[in-house]
Amino acid sequence: MTSSLVGSEMCIRDRYMKRKICELLLIIVFYVLQCTAGRVLAIGGISPNFLIIIPVLFGFLNGKTEGIYTGFVCGIIYDLFSYSIIGLSSIAMMFIGYFAGCFYQKYEEKEFLMPIAMVGAGVFIYGFLSYVVNFLLHNKLDVLYYLKRFIMPEVVYTVIVTIAIYRIIVFLNRHFEGKERKRAIEYDQGNI
Repeated sequence: MTSSLVGSEMCIRDRYMKRKICELLLIIVFYVLQCTAGRVLAIGGISPNFLIIIPVLFGFLNGKTEGIYTGFVCGIIYDLFSYSIIGLSSIAMMFIGYFAGCFYQKYEEKEFLMPIAMVGAGVFIYGFLSYVVNFLLHNKLDVLYYLKRFIMPEVVYTVIVTIAIYRIIVFLNRHFEGKERKRAIEYDQGNI
């Protein structure tokens, strides 16, 4: 009895580690997209924020803990490889992932508008926090200019990119969850 229990615990732990490694690889892919394709796709100097998409969607699809984890990792990677204040992006993205995780299990994956709206809100919050830390504290008080020129175009652009890749991320999320999610769905539908 104990050997099977230990074996099943190891299997669960292995699946959990595989999921986390896959999420880390996805975050790295999105960071590379942010650095390369984001610059190519830039319109008027505004590029989509790929790294905000991950904590919002993973928080929405998997809960607060997953949103916090992915937000922290995305933020740390962004902070380490950019010239911003270390920790600002990680804290902001953690809170954004947590906020998105608050809506876990209240909406289904098929509902498209709520996660898209959360991505837009997350990009807006992140852009506004960046404005406060980088400009407002340096006595640059033209908030409306910054909103019109930087924040709102980035919100619109990131939402458009999210619409294009939402189904792909939902598919990857289902693939990361593996067999235990499929069994739970079959059980919920009455197919034992």
